[in-house]
Amino acid sequence: MRIVVLMLLLGALDLVSGLARAATLIEMSAGTEPLRLVIDRPQQRVLIESAERHTWFDLNGGFVYHRAGNGPAIRAHARYRPGHDEPPPYRIERFGPGPIVAGQVSTYEVLFVEDRICAETMQSEWMLPFLDPAIRAIAVIQGTLGVEPADPCARIPFATYAAGGWPLIAGKSDRPTLVTKVIAFDYAATPEELMPPQGSVEVPLEQLRDTLGGYGF
Repeated sequence: MRIVVLMLLLGALDLVSGLARAATLIEMSAGTEPLRLVIDRPQQRVLIESAERHTWFDLNGGFVYHRAGNGPAIRAHARYRPGHDEPPPYRIERFGPGPIVAGQVSTYEVLFVEDRICAETMQSEWMLPFLDPAIRAIAVIQGTLGVEPADPCARIPFATYAAGGWPLIAGKSDRPTLVTKVIAFDYAATPEELMPPQGSVEVPLEQLRDTLGGYGF
């Protein structure tokens, strides 16, 4: 009898694990664009979505999948390759404690190019290892955006903001460009949120440039 009960319990646990998987949820804005990020660190997968746009990043597999609304899914080869670019001309200085943002303690840092202030950030250092897949996924997005602007303050890489911690707030103090609003480390993600869509049509990564650029990074 005990064996039967145990088998039923294990079956129920398998069913529950199939319906939802623990993940991290970030709700934030990039510019004026409200975004939702679902991060599965063990599988190195990230979903970034806004309104009817949904983009899955399979970082281990080296693919980006995209679907607009209920339309057909497409995918492209895309790998994050750190260390292949020249180091950017930024200097980051820490000035002390910042405010509580989305329930997290922050540190106030300022990003300079030479003696010019480019941006201010409120960082959370301890979150960085848990959110690294999201940083890499955003780096893939920014890698598709084409030629860098002549002014290094015009489009600061997200990885630069995140050099010392997750950027809870980043930009100018009176007009931040990145704002984290919700963080949940125990988010029960559905399989659809973390499993890239099947039957995707293969396209060149360049075809996704405008779509990925629409996320505001």
